[in-house]
Amino acid sequence: MQVNYSNITFKAGLTKSMQREINNCDTSKITNLFFKRGINNNLRNNKFIAWASFKCIEIIEYLNKKYKLNLCLPKGIFVEDFQRLNIENREAIAFTNFAPARLYMDSDRVIPDKTIFFNEFKEQNYSKGNKTWENFDKIADINFEIGLASTDFYLETFLHEFFHVIHENNLMGKLSPDTLIKTLQEILSPAYLKAFQLKYKHEFDYICKYAATGPLETIACDLSKRCIENLNKNILLPEKNFIINSPYSQNIFISFIYSLNKDHKLKNFWNGKFNY
Repeated sequence: MQVNYSNITFKAGLTKSMQREINNCDTSKITNLFFKRGINNNLRNNKFIAWASFKCIEIIEYLNKKYKLNLCLPKGIFVEDFQRLNIENREAIAFTNFAPARLYMDSDRVIPDKTIFFNEFKEQNYSKGNKTWENFDKIADINFEIGLASTDFYLETFLHEFFHVIHENNLMGKLSPDTLIKTLQEILSPAYLKAFQLKYKHEFDYICKYAATGPLETIACDLSKRCIENLNKNILLPEKNFIINSPYSQNIFISFIYSLNKDHKLKNFWNGKFNY
């Protein structure tokens, strides 16, 4: 995707007070706050990623406290040059590692599951910062316009990855470790994804086009959409429990209702039933 950075500003969604928060963000303080929560991290002094990631954590912790949910936090958050990693798409904005893996080239270091990586976009670094991340509000608009995101909100990409972590944690409660690994290998295989995309090409258009690229993406796109639609954009906290009346509810009756309507596929994907 080509973006004309000369015409991009923060003005579309971020308020002036939020811009000041980002500009004055103390990444070392946020790093320590992450460590205190058991989240290993290296933010590479990226103010926007640090600020946005912490806002996602505040949202999750608020949901857990106010509505007695048990949404988990990631094990790690890293800003990295994706050219250093053994991944297929090194131009991706972000990804979540679902299983322990040696992601770094020429290194035996094992990265645990439920770890989020954000692309440093090292080639976009310049004397005063990073063009990609400092202009991410507009990039979020573009991602929405072309169907890569379920909303145009600047926290979309971040919440999407956090909900991948939350989804995986739910799968761990449903499937044995061996079964989970085998399931992940299957649903991330090219053959499965090709068949999935063919079957569900337009079924999840009400979420976004990207939601049809695989069942894990379907859930992350849908949950981030539900969260953002119920988010107070001024204080960046949810105004209601969007989980309780959804396919992700633990309530048996609510789950039964969603097993009968069009969202039953979301309920199945959420609980590890990926047959199509």
